[in-house]
Amino acid sequence: MKRLLSTFVLTLLLAPAAAWAQGDDETLRNAKTLFFDRQYEEAREAWRQVHGAGGSGAEAALYWMARCSEKLGQNSRALEEYGTYLDARPADRTLREEAKTSRVALAARLYKSGTTRHLDILRGALDDRSRTVRYFAALQMASLGPDVGRPAVTVLQEILKNEA
Repeated sequence: MKRLLSTFVLTLLLAPAAAWAQGDDETLRNAKTLFFDRQYEEAREAWRQVHGAGGSGAEAALYWMARCSEKLGQNSRALEEYGTYLDARPADRTLREEAKTSRVALAARLYKSGTTRHLDILRGALDDRSRTVRYFAALQMASLGPDVGRPAVTVLQEILKNEA
């Protein structure tokens, strides 16, 4: 019953991704089910198989592998995997934007834990075409203190001007 309910919820959540249906349906269905059953190690391997099979689900599989890594708390790995997904210039605008904001959040989280080398991800996101990504990056940078957050001031002022 739990698996049936998970599959139903999964179908509703991923309905916009109807293009995936052209790939290996069973492998794709398995990857989705494992992810939403919170079996992230197994899901990441299933998404790797979807990616390896090619087809319409291959591009999104890179995103979902990164999500699995993030859910497992493997922040550096997830950051790299989101980068790989974005380097592939994905067509799905929603997943692309989610990957960008996830990278920003991960870069900020890693910065707070002492790994400061990913600050350029935050800075670069301040110039992103997506207002959502820009605003999110500005808020994340501002949370890192006055010296690091200074470049975010312009975007924060833009928020106040346009959203007030």
